[in-house]
Amino acid sequence: MKIQKYQFFDQTFELHSDHADTLTLMDVMFRRFAVTDDEKNGETLRYEVLTNVGGRARIITEDYCYIVEQFDRLSSLAHGIILRNTFARIRSHLLFHAAALSCGGKGVIVAADSYCGKTTLTLALVRHGFKFLSDDVAALGLHNGQLTPYPRCLIVRGGTLRFFQQRGWELPSHQAIAFKSQERTAIHLSPTLLGNKCQPHCLIILQRQDQVDERICKITLDSLPDRLLTDLQAIGLLTNSVPHPQGFKNIDGLNETQGLPVFKAKSTHINKIYQACEQQGVLVLDVEENAVASSYYENTPQLQEISKLTAALTLLPYFFGGYCSMLVQEDYQGSAVGLIEPLAKILEPVKCYQLTPGRLDQTVEIINRLVRQ
Repeated sequence: MKIQKYQFFDQTFELHSDHADTLTLMDVMFRRFAVTDDEKNGETLRYEVLTNVGGRARIITEDYCYIVEQFDRLSSLAHGIILRNTFARIRSHLLFHAAALSCGGKGVIVAADSYCGKTTLTLALVRHGFKFLSDDVAALGLHNGQLTPYPRCLIVRGGTLRFFQQRGWELPSHQAIAFKSQERTAIHLSPTLLGNKCQPHCLIILQRQDQVDERICKITLDSLPDRLLTDLQAIGLLTNSVPHPQGFKNIDGLNETQGLPVFKAKSTHINKIYQACEQQGVLVLDVEENAVASSYYENTPQLQEISKLTAALTLLPYFFGGYCSMLVQEDYQGSAVGLIEPLAKILEPVKCYQLTPGRLDQTVEIINRLVRQ
């Protein structure tokens, strides 16, 4: 049994595990968050990832014990569960699904859905002289509004690598760590490319040109008991993917993957689906969203300034923690809408924009001009 310790903002946690792949994955992703006993602050959360408890693997959190039947997914499941549980307990910062960078001490937030090119744009901006804070989490201090680094490793997909290669660009200076998947590479950017805490100068919300309807996700669970099915239907599954009680057969949009239930739902319902599954000890094995088309970066980018209120309302769905957030539950009566007021206050000095991306070099130049104004 090995123990690894990490600090995420105001939360410290220990990972106790006998599973080498889980320990390696957490080290690869979060080695810059590792702490010693002397560095730990406040209470410490404990997570256990065990390969054999009564003949089965288990992931144990403060609130739940998950039995994992799909052993080959143990490390990725543990990573997701630890991340969601820790994020939900953070009270010092508002965390959003967005890239964060700085230039000349001015912070830049770029919010967008998954598979919309945040990592590609982040690497292009770093290549252009910006400092890296995160390609996935924009952390705003709740009391001082500062943009705080979250320097996990970057997961660079094959499409991003090919995009850079086709243009004769090199990735910024980094250390590469090969994943098992040939389509993904984990990289740690060189320390000289990392930024420090700063005040946010501009918020940019990426809006795809074809983004008319809500994005749809394909979700795989390890099981689907009747009670959970009822809860998911109340949340709002798509009408053409309602599971059939007799083994999910012959239902349009609902299939079996190695005997596992697969259904579709709107991306805005993901946090609720995770919460419903966790309450019943059901594991979300996979959430799949379609990547943007290659034509995404072939158009002319369009920039539009938006009001602070519009920016706050648009950014709110990107909030990490969702309904499970202790901050939301304890300070805002369980409604994330309560975050609009503190978020709008943080955004008061921030210039807010909606950007329809296009050619990457032009998009980078637009953002560069905004920061240097």
